[in-house]
Amino acid sequence: MSNFHQISDGERHEEAKKQFKERVDRINPCHKERDASLKCLDEFYYARAKCQPYFDNYKNCRAFWGFVTRERRKAGIRPYIPPPEERDQVKAEYLPRFKP
Repeated sequence: MSNFHQISDGERHEEAKKQFKERVDRINPCHKERDASLKCLDEFYYARAKCQPYFDNYKNCRAFWGFVTRERRKAGIRPYIPPPEERDQVKAEYLPRFKP
């Protein structure tokens, strides 16, 4: 009998949520900015004007990581989006060259 059948549905659900969050963080470097903008919309009943700074922050994040992706692709560096543990180093390297 495998371990899979011995854990509860709640434990399976929590494990699935954890794996999904790790995958999203690995794929989308702007996930926190996205979540912050959506949370703001929820808090202010979708009054977009009140959340504009969050939208601008998310837009700048996407523009920066798009720039990084293009530069790494041109240089033949894979993966184009660095893993989370390398992102601080990549930010330090590419931020001085980024012109929004």
